[in-house]
Amino acid sequence: MKGTLLLIELAGHVGLLLWGTHVVGTGVQRGFGTALRRWLGRNLTARLPAFLTGLGITALLQSSTATGLLATSFTATGFIDLAAALSVMLGANVGTALLTQVLSFNMGLVGPPLVLAGVLLFRWVDDGRVKNLGRVGIGLGLMLMALAGLVHTLGPVENAPLLRPIMNSLAGDPVLAVLIAAALTWACHSSIAVVLLVASFAATHVVGSNGALALVLGANLGGALPALVDASTASARRLPLGNLLVRAVGVLVALPLLPAIADALARIDPAPGRLVVNFHLALNLALAVVFLGLVGGLARVLVRWLPGPPAPDDPGRPVHLDVAALDSATVGPG
Repeated sequence: MKGTLLLIELAGHVGLLLWGTHVVGTGVQRGFGTALRRWLGRNLTARLPAFLTGLGITALLQSSTATGLLATSFTATGFIDLAAALSVMLGANVGTALLTQVLSFNMGLVGPPLVLAGVLLFRWVDDGRVKNLGRVGIGLGLMLMALAGLVHTLGPVENAPLLRPIMNSLAGDPVLAVLIAAALTWACHSSIAVVLLVASFAATHVVGSNGALALVLGANLGGALPALVDASTASARRLPLGNLLVRAVGVLVALPLLPAIADALARIDPAPGRLVVNFHLALNLALAVVFLGLVGGLARVLVRWLPGPPAPDDPGRPVHLDVAALDSATVGPG
């Protein structure tokens, strides 16, 4: 019974973390969505500005998935170039890793005052943007409170008779660890939540360093899946597929090197929880450095793999209007 209550408590904290992330993103989009779209459109003329724009938008929205959806919509309509959109996603991935760094510190005491300040702004101020700033404060406070609750709940889990052996066995099967974390990240649509959860497990010694790093690889892979699954056209699939390919390359390169990477990162900061978030940041920074100069070639490959619909022979000739069907109410235009 105690184990069941523990799982329920953990599920509640994870749900609160996800809801806080959603509230922050909603507040930013409602209060500043138009300005963000204009800023995104103005700063996508070159790779480095596009990279920095993706990083900044993700810091505001608290979600690389939300940034990816914006960039995908612009790419699918031809508003921005695919290579620039790929640069945006490289920046978004680094932005997510930086957010994870910030949220990994013990800031639980900041959460309740943020929620209170956000509620006061939301209830007492009539200005729409200020109300949405209050919404952002509520979301950030909920996230910090959820993280503090996770750490507190996971404290006794270290001595759980079943969970510890199961999690430690992932160190011996890193491929399984990657797949489990990818599926979990896809299900909850938040790599931040999964990486922070893994960091909590590592900090309480529920999982070893190699298993924790393998789970981080899976979280990075799974973070690219929601946008790809939700895409409905070939042009809309290009950007999320490119993001998935970039992360898959990172997983394939890093997976056999996890013991060496863990030893190197332990020299920087031996704390297990910090090792997890530092690896998350180092992985995405490395992928950005490698692929920022290759986005043009990757974009051409994606267009070749996922071509758009064929253009009509005569662009000025209507292709959807059947003149012979004008007198038929069931097939004529309405």
